[in-house]
Amino acid sequence: MTDELGADAGADVAVIGIACRFPRADGPEEFWRNLVDGVDCITRFPARTLPDGTEYVPAGGLLRDADRFDAEYFGYSPREATITDPQHRLLLECAVEVLERAGHDPGRHRGDIGVYAGGSETAYSAILKSRRGDLPSVTDWDVRLATGLDFLGTRVAYKLGLRGPAVAVQAACATSLVAVHVAVQGLLAGDCDLALAGGTTVHVPPRLGQYAVGGILSPDGTCRTFDADAAGIVGGDGVCLVALRRLPDAVDDGDHIHAVIRGTAVNNDGANRVGYTAPGVEGQAAAIRAAQLVADVRPGDIGYVEAHGTATPLGDPIEVEALSRVFRDGRGPCWIGSVKTNVGHTDATAGAAGLVKAVLAVERGIIPPSLHFRRPNPAIDFGSTPFRVPTRAVEWRPPRGVPRRAGVSAFGMGGTNAHVVLEEAPAPAPSGPAAPWQLLPLSARSPAALDAMAVRLADHLREHAELNLADVAWTLQIGRRELPLRRFALVNGREDAIRVLTEPGHERLITADADAAARAGFASEVPRELAEVGMRWLGGASVRWERLHEGRRLRVPLPTYPFQRRRYLVEPDAPREAAPPVPAETGASGTREVVASLFAEMLGLDDIEPDENFFDLGGDSLTGTRLVVRAQQIFKLDGLGLRALVSAPTVERFTALLEQR
Repeated sequence: MTDELGADAGADVAVIGIACRFPRADGPEEFWRNLVDGVDCITRFPARTLPDGTEYVPAGGLLRDADRFDAEYFGYSPREATITDPQHRLLLECAVEVLERAGHDPGRHRGDIGVYAGGSETAYSAILKSRRGDLPSVTDWDVRLATGLDFLGTRVAYKLGLRGPAVAVQAACATSLVAVHVAVQGLLAGDCDLALAGGTTVHVPPRLGQYAVGGILSPDGTCRTFDADAAGIVGGDGVCLVALRRLPDAVDDGDHIHAVIRGTAVNNDGANRVGYTAPGVEGQAAAIRAAQLVADVRPGDIGYVEAHGTATPLGDPIEVEALSRVFRDGRGPCWIGSVKTNVGHTDATAGAAGLVKAVLAVERGIIPPSLHFRRPNPAIDFGSTPFRVPTRAVEWRPPRGVPRRAGVSAFGMGGTNAHVVLEEAPAPAPSGPAAPWQLLPLSARSPAALDAMAVRLADHLREHAELNLADVAWTLQIGRRELPLRRFALVNGREDAIRVLTEPGHERLITADADAAARAGFASEVPRELAEVGMRWLGGASVRWERLHEGRRLRVPLPTYPFQRRRYLVEPDAPREAAPPVPAETGASGTREVVASLFAEMLGLDDIEPDENFFDLGGDSLTGTRLVVRAQQIFKLDGLGLRALVSAPTVERFTALLEQR
């Protein structure tokens, strides 16, 4: 960690909390372990064969129990819980978790809390409408409120009582990183004091995507970013939120700071690219350069870049070319990787997934491996760049006196580019003196959750001997919602706390029930003031917790609420995948006639003049790729690629190119 705040710290933003659900990871710690250990979290299914004989492997990054939800915690009826899109429900749970990890109770937080988030289009709305006969009381308006992306942020604000801006952000795969940018701007403008930012992408039932030759999905279900065998993305689900505060506020308030956002930037490629769905070098480079200028850092100061890294033949070379233009004069090496190789492309959540990976790398000084990299993509000249792809976990040791810094990119289909510059957090001021005895309050909405909270806290204390127990108590006292079912533990040291929390019926573990008064006869090494405060709190009284502490206290990350989830889901009548597209037989004679027919078919036009440009007529990189694949199949050719069409975009010129082959 750096030793002190910089001169421009007032424009910096602290990341003070992280909550996430990713394939094989139900929180940031599990997510981080998978990253460092190089775990491929993709689920692959038996290979299938298309009608044209092409074989592919259906695959996806799937979430555990995405159909389950703690309706009681949020005051939902079973009906309302059932019709609410699972991605909305999981975002709600993550919103609770990120505030708890940050140590801020929204009901007692001084200042406004904002929400900036976006999601992905799912099939849940269509499923609800198709099952209308089984849901007689559900109207179209109910369906819209329960599934519409407009209502992601406002639903969180309503259920948690947040009064800052509640804004839906949509920018395709750049959505959640753009949400972070907008949240940073909102904090710096004073729109809110604390902001939640991120995204959600959850498909229930799972959607693996329909593989098509020439499409963006990997045929073997593996994402090989920057590799010579890269052939496309693998879809994935995920939910992720970060809690943000202005850096001086976070430092003054004793927040745990994972990393500092030094600068962000967002732009669009405009028309300077091959097509609407294609990425652009100039726009990406401009966004990266702008973020570095805002951050007031040089390219050579950055030791890691978390790339968008989709593993598409067109996207990866363009991204490295854009980065190389910015980092041209930077001293190397600079590591580069992509979380998509671990969990897949999580669509609207992809930018936040990359951000959290980079935040944890900056905080912990380890750069996780980027998976499935064996040989560099021949279209990427890594030798002329400062970039290196880590194939194993790397200890991150920047030059002496230089903090760890990272860049994070997210590029949305449609041309929106976002980039964030992160920096290692300043060293926290030490905690003040601590009394030996501490009061640990726990509250929940159900007896089962209350019991689970005690066990989770004990396990956490067992695993983290470095924690100051007074800081743990302070975080529980002022940083958690005060719920109806209450319990507190009076403890003297970490080992005693573990014992009291896990021993049923311990005399110093007191629950707000009929026996509370009878069990208040504590042993005499217990301070009466603590016991009296605990009993008042059990009865619902407001407590000034700061009176129990001397000096400065810090908020520390602790286990979050143990949601008691049940299954709520409306399933489709007959889930099935649509038949994949098959190359059409043209019946035309001659190369030019076949090419003209392909151009017309892909563009939806009746006929094409020989000198008309495919891209000027509305073609983009996706339809262009499909056209090239079809041409290869018809003419029995290999190795054309989209660049062939870019260089020969008319019927006349493309015909000549094919005849040369």
